[in-house]
Amino acid sequence: MIFRLEDDADQQIYAKRRVDAFSLYQSLSELLKHLKEIYEDQNLIRKCHREYVALKQLNKLFSSFYSEFTRIFSFLNYDDVTLMNDIQNKINNHLQNALSVCFIEFSSLDKLKIFLQDVNNKQRVNYQLRDEQRTVKSIAASKKRFVSSSTSASTLTTSYVQVATFSTLESE
Repeated sequence: MIFRLEDDADQQIYAKRRVDAFSLYQSLSELLKHLKEIYEDQNLIRKCHREYVALKQLNKLFSSFYSEFTRIFSFLNYDDVTLMNDIQNKINNHLQNALSVCFIEFSSLDKLKIFLQDVNNKQRVNYQLRDEQRTVKSIAASKKRFVSSSTSASTLTTSYVQVATFSTLESE
């Protein structure tokens, strides 16, 4: 292998790249792993791990939550099985309930993501329809109260006019 490294990185691998070295690098991935151990930003990894542990979907759209989830786990060395198990604890209760009743074994994180995205979109549409129905019912109830209060006001006005007319007739 020919290396194009300079300065500190070159000095770090010098012992293992020499022709007469006891333990040569067997592959490029081995070399990169060694350099990653030396130069990787451990503070960034700790920060991402803390963010990963604290991450919850709550009221966010699933797409927003998932993009944050992928951003964080891209810095961490977790396998798909771990991520699939973890995401089930990080999504909101509605999606957890949908997962618990679907009885589907997901073979990859992408398939799980597609399922959860679809369920989340359907739930959002249902919530919007429910809110619209509540608004329509609220408007209808307001109109009904307005009509009944108008009717009572007109009844009071009619009664007042009748009393006033009766009083006027008596005084004549």
